[in-house]
Amino acid sequence: MKILKKEDYVFYQGEKFQVEFYCTAEGKIPAKEYLENASLDVKVKLAALVRYIAEHGKLFDITKFRQVDPKEKIYEFKPAGHRFFNFFYKGGKIIITNAYMKKSQKVSRKDLEKAKTIKKDYMTRVEGGVYYEKR
Repeated sequence: MKILKKEDYVFYQGEKFQVEFYCTAEGKIPAKEYLENASLDVKVKLAALVRYIAEHGKLFDITKFRQVDPKEKIYEFKPAGHRFFNFFYKGGKIIITNAYMKKSQKVSRKDLEKAKTIKKDYMTRVEGGVYYEKR
């Protein structure tokens, strides 16, 4: 199990939230890898959305950010036809789980299920003390 350093997974530290990319037990960061392969336009738009919510705490424009699964409390950032699933975690964290290119009006069920699985894994590993580096 690889434990990453903070600079590997923190996307943005704001006044209200710290936005992080989820890391697998093997050290892979799926949403960050997806973003690295995206166009500059997508990178800039996602960074702007993340910065806004991290600094101000709220983003009410559903064309940019919205809840897609009320039961599991999964949300999505929506930059330029791409979707980045995420969830809020205690301690003022937003965890970006995975991403995909939108192809229809409906949310990708497969990618949403993946986000739910990632959320469970994250919570299990954090609560078990094996997710973050030891200080």
